[in-house]
Parts: sequence; structure tokens; C-alpha cells
Amino acid sequence: MNQEHGGAAPAPGAPATGGAPGATGGPGRRAAGGGAETGGPGRGGESGAGGGLLLVNGRFLTPGREEGADWLLISDGRIQDLGVGTPPPATDAVDLGGRLVVPGFVDAHCHGGAGHSVYTGDPDDVRAAAAGHLAHGTTSMLASVATIDPAAMEAAVRAIATVIDDGSAPNLVGIHFEGPFLSPERRGAQTPTALRSPCADTLERLLAAAGGHAVSMTLAPELPGALTFIREHAGELVLCLGHTDSSSDTFQQATDLGARAVTHLFNAMPPLHHRRPGPVATALLDPRLVCELILDGHHVADDAVRIAHRLAGADRLMLVSDAMPAAGMDDGTYRFADREVTVTDGVAQLRGTSTLAGSTLFVAEAFRRAARDLGLPLTDAVQMAATTAARLLGLTDRGTLRVGLRADLVELDDELSPAHVWLAGQRQTAATGAIRASPDSRRTGFR
Repeated sequence: MNQEHGGAAPAPGAPATGGAPGATGGPGRRAAGGGAETGGPGRGGESGAGGGLLLVNGRFLTPGREEGADWLLISDGRIQDLGVGTPPPATDAVDLGGRLVVPGFVDAHCHGGAGHSVYTGDPDDVRAAAAGHLAHGTTSMLASVATIDPAAMEAAVRAIATVIDDGSAPNLVGIHFEGPFLSPERRGAQTPTALRSPCADTLERLLAAAGGHAVSMTLAPELPGALTFIREHAGELVLCLGHTDSSSDTFQQATDLGARAVTHLFNAMPPLHHRRPGPVATALLDPRLVCELILDGHHVADDAVRIAHRLAGADRLMLVSDAMPAAGMDDGTYRFADREVTVTDGVAQLRGTSTLAGSTLFVAEAFRRAARDLGLPLTDAVQMAATTAARLLGLTDRGTLRVGLRADLVELDDELSPAHVWLAGQRQTAATGAIRASPDSRRTGFR
């Protein structure tokens, strides 16, 4: 099913020639930290060391196994050991009551939540949005800055960088630029007057504002200069193809030059056609591309997701929220940056239009829909909600439950919703259902 391009294809999300996200923490950013890769869970008592925090009576989903361990030992924020049978001694223990435990979710595309946008230029909005997603199990996320006025876009990036630098949003790990190098014909909710053709100067200003925290960028490969831009900058950022009117041939060229991901597959691009297969076909067939999916039941039909899963597999699909401020909030009108968005029955649209303007989703909800509603294997749903994105973004110390990796965990209730969230071994306050608050209760004005 996969196209061949001569020689062995690199793993999905691996860099083109040059960069090495898995080894360096992703192109253009500091390493997230490595972790020892060991085999499956061990037998009881293997660690042989006292101390640490022991989680018992859980069902820990380890790679390839739906119930691979029943205890897990945390030390210094990392998984020291995990296994079945009699656990090792520990200073403290927590009984999980038989709950299923999965890795913390990783969101590579998020614009806001809990009533706040990440690109208003206000660091407090960034902190509040990230906290809302953490409470729903997203232990690692990128703040996605949409295409707005260039000066406002740079100010938003600086505010996000400030929050990452001061550590006040511990689940915020980097910045995603959604634009401004996007197709006017497929711009979606992006600000039309702010769209640009690829330009090194614009990129340099954004990178300077990001202060070393830029991780990824979405661009349309058919724009003038885009292919050259991809060749020159694929080693600096994870380049994602999206908001595009590209042909399949141009999409393929961009992939050959170093693009490694596809932004919200099926959305803001030409649909699959039997005589003009377009970017969707290339995205699904090329083993080098990782594809985002917005699994909210509105952006993509369930059967389209099943087709993508059958063709690309869980290791090339990642569930993203693409969330705007209304994630976790009531229906209503939301004003932020230069946008006014109406949310009706959880569907966000630019006011007065039928144009989707992000989602009101958390990755936890996408995970639950994948496993429960679409019937995908739990191990695949976990890979799509955590492992694939962590690998693509160079977060080599998280995304799966393995000895030596960060103890980022989500305890799930019987409905596969987050009951408790653990960030680097520390139990957080998890949301119990949606954050129910009216948009009118927030500060007024363009948030």
C-alpha cells in the first residue's frame, strides 16, 4: 500500500537528510530528554530498591499490550520499574482501584481551551489554556499560533515563549506556526490579509520571537518558493503540509524535500478524487508522513478515519485537538485575536459562515472516540493519542509507558475518560467532565 521511493524508507516522522529529531529533541529545539528503552514489563520485585512512589492495582497499557503491567514504580519523575505480580518495596503507595492507565496525551496542534486562546499575546491566557488541557490528560502540547497580523503573530509567539521559559505551564513544550505560508483558496479560518508566500525573513522573525521553542510549521507546498523553503528549513522545524490546494505531485515533491507531517488530514485540502487523488492519497500512502486527525465527529467522518487507519496505521496517525478557546466551555460566541467564532452544539464556526474554526475537543475525547466509537484497538488509540506525536516532535522521553521515561500518566474511568492525571510523577487535579462555563463569564473584548 505504501509508495516506494528507492531504498529503505525512514520511520514516519524521521528527519530528511541532516536533522535527527529523535536524538536532538526535534529540529530547532532543545532535547526533551532521553530515556532508557527496555523490553516489556518485568516480574515482581526486579528493581530491588526501596523508595519511590508505587502505583498498584492498575492496568498499565504498555507498548503492544493492553494490560501489560499491574504496578508501576516512580522515582524522580520517571518510571523506575513496572511489572506484574508482587511489586518491589516503596516509600509510598497509591491504589488505583483497577483503573486502566495510559501514557499522557501529546497534542501537536492546539490553539486554546478553557475560555482562553494561546495567541492573544497575554501569557496568562497561554497558562490558562494549557492548564485546561492538562486537566483533561494532555501532559505535553504545542501552542499553535494561527495566521494573524504579522506583528500580532510575533507578539503571541513571544508570550508563549515567556510561559515556556518560566515553567508556569509545565505541559507546554513548544510552538507550532500554523502559517502564514498558507493557500488563500484553502485558508479556512485564517486571516486572509495575513497570508504570505514563504519568506526567510518572516521565518527568522518568528524564530527570534520563539526564543528557541519553535518546533513545527504548517505551510502549503504549492506556493511560490515553498519547495525551496522546505529544502532549506526541513532541518530546523518539523514541516507540516496543510491549508493547501496542492496536487499529489507537488505534495510528493515536498515530502521528498523533507516535509514530515500533514496538518489535519482531509481538512483544508482538495478531497480525494479517483482521477485527481491529490494530497490525501500521498498523505496516506507515503510512509514518511505522519498525519493529524481531528476526531470530533465533525471534521472527519468516522469511516474516513477508519480508512486512514487501515492504510496508514496507528504509527503514522496522531490525534490532535486543533482546539480553540471553547474547548471545555458552553456554546456561545467567542472573540479572540481578530476572530469571532460561534459555537453551536460544540461545533465552532466563524460567525455568520459555515467555515469550521478549530474544534472544542480535548485529545482525551478523541482518544475515547477512537477506542469506543470507532472500535480501534486500545493500543492503536494510545499510539495515535501519544506515541506518534511524541516521536514526530522529538520528545524521546515520553509517549509510552517504558522504564526510564517520564511518568506522564492518565488514569481512565470505565468510560475511558480521565479520572486522574500524572505529570512527571506528580498527581494533578483532573477535570470531572467538561469545564462548564459561559463565554460571557470571561473577560470581554477580543480574547
